[in-house]
Amino acid sequence: MQGTRIAFGTFVLDPDIGTLLKEEIPVAVGHRGLMLLAALTARPGEILTKAELMDAAWPGTAVEEGNLTVQIATLRKALGPADNGGEWIATVPRVGYRFTGTVEPVASGFSKPVPPSSKPSIAVLPFANLGGNQDQQYLSDGITEDIITELARFRSLLVIARNSSFQFRHPALDIAEVHRKLGVRYLVEGSVRKLGDRIRITTQLIDAATGTHLWAQRYDRALNDIFALQDEVAALIASMVEGQTEADSVSRTRRKPPAEWDAYDYYLQGRAHFYRYENDKAEPLFVRCVELDSTFAQGHAFLAQALVSRFWYDNDPRTLQKAWESARTALALDRSDGVCHQSMGLVLTHMRQHRDAGAQFERARSLNPLDVNIAGDYASWLNYGGQAETALNVLESALLRDPLPPIWFWEVKGSSLFLLGRYSEAVSSYQKAGDQFFIHAFLAASYAHLGEMEKARAEVEEALTRKHDLTVRLTSGLPFADQSVHELFTSGFRKAGFPA
Repeated sequence: MQGTRIAFGTFVLDPDIGTLLKEEIPVAVGHRGLMLLAALTARPGEILTKAELMDAAWPGTAVEEGNLTVQIATLRKALGPADNGGEWIATVPRVGYRFTGTVEPVASGFSKPVPPSSKPSIAVLPFANLGGNQDQQYLSDGITEDIITELARFRSLLVIARNSSFQFRHPALDIAEVHRKLGVRYLVEGSVRKLGDRIRITTQLIDAATGTHLWAQRYDRALNDIFALQDEVAALIASMVEGQTEADSVSRTRRKPPAEWDAYDYYLQGRAHFYRYENDKAEPLFVRCVELDSTFAQGHAFLAQALVSRFWYDNDPRTLQKAWESARTALALDRSDGVCHQSMGLVLTHMRQHRDAGAQFERARSLNPLDVNIAGDYASWLNYGGQAETALNVLESALLRDPLPPIWFWEVKGSSLFLLGRYSEAVSSYQKAGDQFFIHAFLAASYAHLGEMEKARAEVEEALTRKHDLTVRLTSGLPFADQSVHELFTSGFRKAGFPA
């Protein structure tokens, strides 16, 4: 989507990054709905034919008119009544739709996705890879993410999560644009170059409001010094932003870094694949990481998460047992790391030890309160425990910190909405969650509860294409603590037509 950031009523639509805010709060609207809204608000008062709108939301794809009807209905529900009490989107019988509101362009200083806070806000943009080899991109991305993690440990700062800051990767960076879209006061940018057994990192701190460069530094270190260097960079940035005394006195836990560079390198590669749902590539890299350094806690923690992901496909109890062993090892190595507790919580949830899982997630959240990934897995645990309303609140709070969360986040939110009986909204969320078999299964159940059986059957076919042995019995293996809540899913799978 491309277009000018615009306002109507109490809403602000940013077609470029795909967000709709109402009084600074993100509104749950799916990708197709946002594309339709962008098309309608681009020509306010004009009639757009159904063909024009379907081409805008499904470019190059032949879809049924019913899809448009569903998306328009979902949009209307999300927008609510217009200022005059009528509809923001009016139906023109047998022709199409038109947007009835007054649309105004938004100046750069208008609404910001970051909520007001007394804490200084900061975003770390993806460091440039100067190694000349695109295969090394994981290295600069991984180092950037670890600096974000270190900064987030300073409780005096509001640190933007990875997925929001990583959208600004292009080299011709417009500081004013980043300031407008992320709403932060400070930016960190830099570069990484690996030179044999040494690494060069340059970094600078920028006042985003004025574009002033506040601090810059270049580091040339041995590869094995990278972990101490990340701590040093984070501490220097925090001291520049908050003042040396407060940064020095802040209480924070520290990661225990790996002893071997190669172990860390495999870990970064694995994490890059894991975030892209490429678990078949990620898992062996995490295995190699802990083979090289059996004392690296986060290597074991991410291996546990990768094994849980594999369990969704193979349903083998031995896979889950291996995940538990990896998570237990991670905790034994470092009980002060939130990711280690998160991994154990994830494993225990799938082992149906819900009370113990909850304790692990609470500890993870106390250690890393701004970690969006921890918030997402915690919300998933809440869903499985029958607390969908609380889960949705957790997710919405996380979205304020990270308007562009990891893609799996939308699956968790879709399930919260599903369990609350908000099936149309669940569909919109699931549609942003990826192309895995379970996403199509959840979509099928949602459409079945909506009575849209043709769409439900189409999603069943998509799910079975990706996992041929998928049955209602297998899908009933979801680790819900409350069977009456679980029945909402299983009944949907049955209605949709999955084999018994």
